[in-house]
Amino acid sequence: MDNPQISVVSRDQLLADIGTALLQVKNARGLSLPTMAEQIGKSDDQLARYIAGDMEMGVVAWVNALNAFPELSDRMEETAADRAAKARQRPLDLDLPTRRTAA
Repeated sequence: MDNPQISVVSRDQLLADIGTALLQVKNARGLSLPTMAEQIGKSDDQLARYIAGDMEMGVVAWVNALNAFPELSDRMEETAADRAAKARQRPLDLDLPTRRTAA
């Protein structure tokens, strides 16, 4: 019997995904940093660092964020799906016609 494969995301990628998801929620809801930070029980400076991907969220802050912003988990899935789609893209190599100078 084969063991299931577990996909491992790097620490930096995970922090970037969380930051992107938090920023998307902030923008979609039209929240300010202080308002959003208050809702998860953190300072606006800490929230800014989460969004920038510079700081890890503790479990309590993460659960508070999920409770305050239920769409956060969907945003995380979108981020992972976007990354997977980008990995499958191929460059579009077109030979564009050269422009002529005006006569």
